[in-house]
Amino acid sequence: MDKIVLLPNAEKDASFALSLATMDVLKEFCSKIYTENENKELISAGAIGYARDAFPTDAQLLLVLGGDGTMLHAASVAVEHDIPILGVNIGRLGYLAAVEPSELDSLKKLATDTYDEQSRMMLSVTVRTKDGGERFLANALNDMVIDGGGRLCDLRLFERDGYLDYRADGLIVSTPTGSTAYSLSAGGPVVDETMDALGVTPVCPRSFFSRSLLFGADTTLRILNMSARADVRISIDGCTDAALSLGDEVIVRRAECRLRTILLTPRNLLEVLSTKMNTQHF
Repeated sequence: MDKIVLLPNAEKDASFALSLATMDVLKEFCSKIYTENENKELISAGAIGYARDAFPTDAQLLLVLGGDGTMLHAASVAVEHDIPILGVNIGRLGYLAAVEPSELDSLKKLATDTYDEQSRMMLSVTVRTKDGGERFLANALNDMVIDGGGRLCDLRLFERDGYLDYRADGLIVSTPTGSTAYSLSAGGPVVDETMDALGVTPVCPRSFFSRSLLFGADTTLRILNMSARADVRISIDGCTDAALSLGDEVIVRRAECRLRTILLTPRNLLEVLSTKMNTQHF
């Protein structure tokens, strides 16, 4: 692997110090290092610039420098171009980033292909309006959230012929990757990222029943909005945002696409939780 796209978060690495240090390691084995045209400092150091609408067709890896938010944004790029993604953490938690700044030398494993590649499940989210029209919103790596704008909303969750009503501040449908994001904060379970499953967790439900539900990967979930207020909205990975009207139905299922990720060193769930989820990160 010697053709790599370097995607830094310019706000978190304002001086480009970590980005330039990363480039120094990559230069030892890369024939091409690409970056977006806006990253003048990296281009001056030898990277090849490209326009955002002209992604390099020979790129073999998307190397991201940032936190989980940066990784979520970059994931859509990696999926679109069917290349794996690897993150260097310069955020607080960095659950999605497998490399810490002190571990840059481990990137040399890319030169000899001594790494593991994983495939992570994503969600496909579609909205069906009460008049029967459908519109695809986006794919999600982490989650789909229906939010009542700080007020209670009424939602009905369907799975085949069964249903369950919620009166809550919102409802989260998450992937195993997203189980350590908003779902965890709402009391949801941690699910091994190598699994395929759909998790449903209510946000501050007005009910004695507040348990999360875990569904099989082939399940199609439908969520009916039964609130007439205009402030009920849906968000996908905290990015795509749209309003939901009374009678709109959100359809969530496993997406056909998957995110390819690179692991330079093996890691297991308990190790990740003990290193990433301890109190010093919060």
